[in-house]
Amino acid sequence: MIMGFSIKWLLVATLGLGAGGFLVFEGNQAPLSRATTSANGLPLERVKIGDRTFELEVAATQAAVARGLSRRATIPDGTGMLFVFPESRILSFWMIDCLIDIDVAYVDRTGKVVGVYTMKPEAPQAAGETRDAYTARLKHYPSEDDALYAIELPAGTFAKLGIKSGSMIKLDFAKLRGYLR
Repeated sequence: MIMGFSIKWLLVATLGLGAGGFLVFEGNQAPLSRATTSANGLPLERVKIGDRTFELEVAATQAAVARGLSRRATIPDGTGMLFVFPESRILSFWMIDCLIDIDVAYVDRTGKVVGVYTMKPEAPQAAGETRDAYTARLKHYPSEDDALYAIELPAGTFAKLGIKSGSMIKLDFAKLRGYLR
């Protein structure tokens, strides 16, 4: 009976600790959820950038990369998108169908930031304008060197965190490579 009592309370304590792991608090930030996929069906990863932890949607398929954060009216604080590419190369993003300013940081295979921009929305595709003509007129924001990842956050976030070219962002490279399809 005493042994059963101990096992029961050990089980309750273990479950209680496990339940406590569902939320993560970082200073005054709102708690991060334990969801493993976003409302858009993309995997979610927690990434520490500067002194904050962000919950990032992982875009690792061609369709997810092409869609990115297009058509979103907001990017909630503490969230964003992490793009994973199959090979290291100069990356260049543009604001196709984007409604709001977005920060982008390019990250190389070692975690070093190789370019940071605040990208501005462009005029929407005009009536009668071909998709090719529309995309051709958009401003491009290229990485300064070969990059394997790009991180998009609400505009102004990287500046607030002091993230610039040469900064380091720790990523779980092996896990991120596993998202590629």
